[in-house]
Amino acid sequence: MKLTSAITLINDDCYMLLKSWPEDAVIMTDPPYGVGFNYGVNRSRKMGLVWGRKLERNRGWRKIHGDEKPFNPQPFLRFKTVCLWGANNFASRLPDSRGWLVWDKAGDMASCSFGDVELAWTSIDMSTRIHHQIWRGVVREGEENVANGNKFHPAQKPVALLMWTLRTCGITKDCLVIDPFMGSGSMGVACHRLGLPYLGVEIDPEYYSIAVDRLKRETSQGLFHMPENLSDKAQGSHL
Repeated sequence: MKLTSAITLINDDCYMLLKSWPEDAVIMTDPPYGVGFNYGVNRSRKMGLVWGRKLERNRGWRKIHGDEKPFNPQPFLRFKTVCLWGANNFASRLPDSRGWLVWDKAGDMASCSFGDVELAWTSIDMSTRIHHQIWRGVVREGEENVANGNKFHPAQKPVALLMWTLRTCGITKDCLVIDPFMGSGSMGVACHRLGLPYLGVEIDPEYYSIAVDRLKRETSQGLFHMPENLSDKAQGSHL
């Protein structure tokens, strides 16, 4: 059945919903890497932390839910098309693939405590591709730059990167894109702009609320239904 470009957001544990999702769906997400990273600790100079916090309005990022234990990608591999960002952190638990995506975050900038690149594993048989977009702490290219103040999540990916990812993976309008670890909803924004149907799931209620508000602004259409109990929650918030 041909799907529409509707957006559905759910505040729940994605592992409780996995079995209900169709195998021909596209799993495209940035999961917890299982590295226990503390986003509140500076990795370079103390002055850099003070400057960064000032520019980011001292958000006080919390640890990402699920990042304290190794990520197991196996439950998601039954789907027809899969793209997992940060997959170099759990590559030993993934099948071989030549369809890796590379995000060049440094450009011509010198290496520092931030990684120069981020990697995504895909289940697609294609050549390795690269996207160039500087993203080094408070130095960010695109609509999420500090001047715009558009960072809502500590591990947020730029919308331009995610739109490139969707196009590079050949995702079409008859595909349902499922994002089990939605965060602040960046993938939902990318799908909306490309006219793709999107289902986003986020276990953290605060980030879920941020995603709802963000998608409201992005689409400028009506209101979401906010689930009040488990039965409503299972259906999610619809646009």
